[in-house]
Amino acid sequence: MVKLSGGDPALLRRLNVVAVLRVLHAADELTFTELVRGSQLSRPTVEEIVSDLEQQGLAEEVRPAPDGPRPVGRPAKRYRFRPEAGHLAGVDIGPHKVLCLVTDLRGDIVSSARAEVDPEMSAADRLAAAREVIERATRGHRLRALGVGTTGVISEGKVVVSDRLPDWQGLDLAGELGSGRPYPVLVANDTKLATLAEHWRGAARSVSEVIYLMVGRSISVGVLIGGRLHLGYNGGAGEIGVLREVGWYTALDRVRSYGPERLFAAVRAGDPEAATIVTAFVKDLATGVAATVLTVDPQLVVIGGGLSRAGQQLAERLRAELARLLLFPVQVETSILGEECVALGAVRLALDQVEAELFIVEEARR
Repeated sequence: MVKLSGGDPALLRRLNVVAVLRVLHAADELTFTELVRGSQLSRPTVEEIVSDLEQQGLAEEVRPAPDGPRPVGRPAKRYRFRPEAGHLAGVDIGPHKVLCLVTDLRGDIVSSARAEVDPEMSAADRLAAAREVIERATRGHRLRALGVGTTGVISEGKVVVSDRLPDWQGLDLAGELGSGRPYPVLVANDTKLATLAEHWRGAARSVSEVIYLMVGRSISVGVLIGGRLHLGYNGGAGEIGVLREVGWYTALDRVRSYGPERLFAAVRAGDPEAATIVTAFVKDLATGVAATVLTVDPQLVVIGGGLSRAGQQLAERLRAELARLLLFPVQVETSILGEECVALGAVRLALDQVEAELFIVEEARR
């Protein structure tokens, strides 16, 4: 608890509310005594705050089960944080699909919807598909924030650079999807959001220095430094794939011409031609990855995107090639989140916004 002498009573009140809310949120349920002890506040203060939180729908008393054991004497009051008090949504707007996930305030998925879209679809039609998917997924849920992931360099909710979707560059995506909505709409690059998702729920949990490599129809990089997503001055951190000299474009061309799933199946079957293509692909891939790793010095490289389905066939080859290029060995793993990765990252973006509103105290103005 932060103790203040004098000062702003409203700030002190906010500090106390946050202290109680944090303790409630961190546990499944607590007795009133445990809540007092955890928040380090007086019983009357906690009693008043819990009453207010109940009125807001953020907390509730846990009643004993009617068919449960009956304790001797007066049972201790128990309380819990209500994650169902609000919902968040994360939407992935890509070349081939729109996927929306809806979660409660703990990030547990409660609803989803998706639609198949065409890479050549107009921006207006893609936006219409996104609105329809969001509407289906969120129907009946009270949203507090919406996160959006899409291809391109994003700055302040706008797509400032994009060459993969028709008419996408210059689009004010936050404005288009936020118009008329009573909650914030937050937009970020899809690879960067996938990086967030891996740190939250995937292979990079508890790892603070991470390079995320999205390898699919294109190749892009997300960077996590000190547990925080690194965006860069213009929002373009990690976009090294635009350098043709890195060789990522031609590397992907060879894989696509063979067919990714067919290619790795052929490698497993011992096909020498397929093995030669994969070896060349990994060598080209490793050049750009090594440059990023030498710059950031991460603990972990995570391979995501469509080619992550190759699993250890790709991870082991990349690990070996990086070992030849780097000063220090680096761990290489494949994503475990599948096609939900970007949408989950968009949920995490929205959840960060809501958790800041619930659990962070802004400093009083001087």
